[in-house]
Order: sequence, then structure tokens, then C-alpha cells
Amino acid sequence: MLLPTLAPSFHMWVTFAFVAALIVFYIWERLAIEVSSALCLAVMIVVFHVVPLRGPNMQNLLDAHTLLAGFGNPALITVLSMIIIGQALVSTGALNRVAYIMYDVSGGNMTYAVAIILTGVSVMSAFLNNTPVVVIFIPVLLALSAKMDHCAAQVMMPLSFAAILGGMTTLIGSSTNLLVSRSLADLGYAPLGFFDFSPMGIILAAVGLAYILFLCPLLLPKKTSEREGLTARSGQQFLSHLTVQKNSPLIGVVPVAGHFQDLSVDVTVLVIWRQRRAVLPPFDQFPLEPGDILVIATTRKVLSDIKMHEFGVIPSDSELELELGPGGTPPSAHRQIVEAMVAPGGGLAGRTIRSKRFLQSYGCLVLGLQRRTRMIRSKMNDITLEVGDILLLYGTDEVIASLPNQRDLVVLEESAVDVPTFRRSKRALTVFVGVIMLAATDLLPIVVAALLGATLMILLGAIRLSAALRSIDFKLVFIVATSLALGTALEVTGGATFIAEQIMIGLFFGAGPAVLLSAHFLIVVIFTNLISNNACAVLFTPIGVHIALAAGIDPHIFAVTTLFAANCSFCTPIGYQTNLLVMGPGHYRFIDFLKAGVPLAVLIWVTFSLVAPLYYDL
Repeated sequence: MLLPTLAPSFHMWVTFAFVAALIVFYIWERLAIEVSSALCLAVMIVVFHVVPLRGPNMQNLLDAHTLLAGFGNPALITVLSMIIIGQALVSTGALNRVAYIMYDVSGGNMTYAVAIILTGVSVMSAFLNNTPVVVIFIPVLLALSAKMDHCAAQVMMPLSFAAILGGMTTLIGSSTNLLVSRSLADLGYAPLGFFDFSPMGIILAAVGLAYILFLCPLLLPKKTSEREGLTARSGQQFLSHLTVQKNSPLIGVVPVAGHFQDLSVDVTVLVIWRQRRAVLPPFDQFPLEPGDILVIATTRKVLSDIKMHEFGVIPSDSELELELGPGGTPPSAHRQIVEAMVAPGGGLAGRTIRSKRFLQSYGCLVLGLQRRTRMIRSKMNDITLEVGDILLLYGTDEVIASLPNQRDLVVLEESAVDVPTFRRSKRALTVFVGVIMLAATDLLPIVVAALLGATLMILLGAIRLSAALRSIDFKLVFIVATSLALGTALEVTGGATFIAEQIMIGLFFGAGPAVLLSAHFLIVVIFTNLISNNACAVLFTPIGVHIALAAGIDPHIFAVTTLFAANCSFCTPIGYQTNLLVMGPGHYRFIDFLKAGVPLAVLIWVTFSLVAPLYYDL
């Protein structure tokens, strides 16, 4: 008995036209994605208002309320909340220590570190919900990428793909798997067992993991920063000094081959001052003592790193407030670093940082000095400043914002960046762990846990409200809302079922079992990237069972085929929630998912088409 075939309707064809037009606009990119999405959504609302699709009670099934529901969709709220939580973790440097551990374990090899992490993500995703697993590792990989000067776009999409691949290996690995099993039971068949499809799933996951480790990075953007001048500038060397405090972890450290291993590999010690005596490299058998002043050369990125914070290069809030005196910088203020040039005709040239009393005069500290003309081994505060010297300044947002008004300094354009508020890292980490635990144990729906976590991050000062709002990518908001509207239209108009029946039954009915299985897999892959993977699982499981019965094949085989194919949500950002999570941190465009995701989907399809007939003895 065939499934009832839907006759094509006006609304169905109009929906197909909208889907095709939007994909063309996304790939073409002559219009901003936000504009293309808003235009498509607006025209859809107008068309379905003028020519409504009536339901049994004569209500319009595709009215404005239905089509705009995507803006309040729980999946979108979850993604936006997790983006804010992730940005708070980055802003506080909460996971920088994890990045250092991974750096040490991998021996400084980014490829090795990523391979370890992605393999671990795949294994974890087999037994945990994919979304919290990806949420955990986004800030870790961002911190590791920053530590190793690696492009975040090279690892964010592979992270999502690794979680998806791991999720298809066990019954609880993905909600899609559970829906297929439930649909099978609703049709009167035995549900899938926990490890019923694990052998095939592991084969597909292993092939996919090899692709994302070795080939996927070649297809992804090499740069994500929109501020390339700042990125290039961050690698320039600054002279700074580091005083060994009484409780410093550097006390007693002995250099190896002239290098202090407790410091970053990007730090060069030029001279050590001990009681007014200069000690030059290689510092053999010279353990550090309290009061030693290390004159170092390093980058601005290293100077704002957590290790430099622990070593006292960046003072604590209490120390800074004491230096400023009553009415000084409040401990709750956020900090920035900025580069400023000593201006000609000002009051800085010919003076030293110490004599100018920089903190009292300008409200900020000098972290580093850059002078290209010659090597300097003097203490930074005793160096006589010259016109053209670049100073790396540290202060509150308000102080940094006021520096352009100083006639003594010329602030370099777009050089200001936020300094991680390390003192708030524990509270940020506590909120993050709480969100993960609440979601993983189902004590709260993930959307509620994520929204609560994002709100707490702002209230506890882990991230400023303005920074939280800036972290939200409105391109992502419009992509999700418009795609959900199109997915709803495809389901309500019967477009998805119509295409599935026409292709599967009209073109492939009567073909051999292997061809039917392969064709069914391919059709489901296409639809799972256009509508939600869960909707795809519910829609195609009955169709697969019907085809299996007509062809005399075990329905469980087609159910498992639907399961694997519905999980292949690699080709679009809206294919799976984890794709949306990594879209912002990776600064991806829609076409980036097509470039990297389509080959992976094809690879999984081909692998399944070759292995499944042998595995299932078809």
C-alpha cells in the first residue's frame, strides 16, 4: 500500500520558489544575508496573507505569527545565550589555563592538540547531548587558538562536525536517534537498541573524523579577524619589565639554555637587574630572587596574558587603587590596553616614565615600550622617551577613551582591546559549569539554563551588557528565523512529503535494495539541511519503512538509514544547533558551510552506500 500522494498546490510551489531564491541569494552574497533573509521573510508574509493557506477551521496556517515565530524559537534563544556565555568566558580568560594544559600536552603542536580534542568530543557526544559538549569546547579551542596564533575558523566548524559524527554512534547520542526509534515503535516495530547501529556509526564517524582533521581545514577560511591591522600589530615586540615579587612562582627558577621555561616561549629576557647590577644572558646558574627586575621583550598579546597577570606585570585592582589613592579606579571597572605614540611638541619627549609619574598624570600604566632604532637593556621606567616611541598603555575604559584628548600622546587607531578580567574568571567558570550541569541532567531545559547563565554573566560583571550585545551576530538571527519559517512552510504545505514521494517512489521504486537505500540516504541528507533534523527524522522514518515493506527489506535497515542521513547536517548553519553555535566564533559565511559540509555529507553518503549493502547483506 502506497502512502497517500499529495497533489501539488500553489502554496507548495511558492514555498519551493522561496527556498531556491534564498539559497541563491545566500551563495550570491550581493545583498547582505540579513537583507536577503528579511526580504524573503517579508515577501513570504505578504504572499501568504494575500493568498492564505486555510486549515480545517478556515484559519491561515501560514500567517505572520507563524512565519515570524522563528525569532522567539527556543533553539535561537539558546544559541544567542550560549554565545554571550562563551564571550564571558573569553573576556575573563576563564579557560586560558586549560589552553596552557593542552599546549603542554601537545608539545605546542596545534594539529595534535585539535586531534586530541576532536576525538574526545566525538566520544563524549556518543553519550551526551551534542550541544553542551560543543559549548564546553568552544572557549577552550578559542583560547588555544589565541595561544598558538591559530585561526579560529580552522577549528570551530570541525568541532561541530565532530560532535555530530559522535552523536550518530549510539541511541542517546542525538535527539534525532531517539525520534527515529520512537517513530519506529509508533509504526508497530521494535524500537532501536542502544548499540544496534553502533558498528556502522563508528565506521561513518571514523571516516568523517579523518576528513575533518586532514581535509576540512583546507576548505575553511584562513583568517577570521576583521581587524587585520590589529592582528599584525599584536605580533610586534614591546620592551617591558617584570619584578619578581615575594610570593612569585618565579622565585628559585633557573634558566635552561638562557630561557626561563615558566615564562612564555614568546618572552625574551634581555637583562636582569639585581640590586642595581645588570646581569646579561645566558644567565647560567642564576636562580631568580625576590626583587629581581627582568627586562623583557615580548608581544602585546603575551603582556595581557594570564601568566603576566600572575607575575605582576599587570597589577591587581587593589594594587592599582592603592597607587591611585582615594577616589582612584574602582575595582569593578573593565580594563583595556591601547597603543599610543609620543607626540612631537608634547610634554613626554625627553622625560622618563618614572619622572612623568604616568599613573597620576594620565590615569593609566605603561606596560611596554616599542622603539625600532636600537636595542634597549635599561629598566623601562628609566628610559628617556623620544618622539615616535610607541607606548602600550593599560587603564579603565573611561581613561583609555579620554587619551585622544591628551596633547602629549597620539592614540593609534583601532589598537584598543579589552584585557581579560581574570579576577572574575572563577565566577564565570562557576556559572558556565552550572549551565552545563543543569542542561545535562535535564533539571532545566537547555534554553532556560542558557538564558539564566547569560543573565548571571552580565549581573556578576563577567561581561558588560554592551559587550554581550556586540557578541550577538544578527546575521545568524535572521538566517535562523527565515530558515525556520521556510521549514514550517515546507511541512505545512506538504512540500517535503511531496518531493520525497515523487523522487523515492516515482524514480527509484523497483530498483535494487542497495540503490533504494543509497537514494533514500541522499534525499534525507538534502532535507535535513533545509528543515530541522528532528522534523526530517519524523517525516522520513515512515516513508523509509513503507519503501522497505514494498521492496521486501527489513524496515529497521531503512530506519537506521534515515537516522544516519538525518544526522548529516553539515551543509548549512541551520542544519544543526551546534553549527549555529560555532558560526559566530568562527566568523563563517553561509557558503563556508557549503564548501566544507557538502564534501563531508557526500563522503558519508558514499561510505554508507558502499558499506551498508555488505553489512546488511543486501
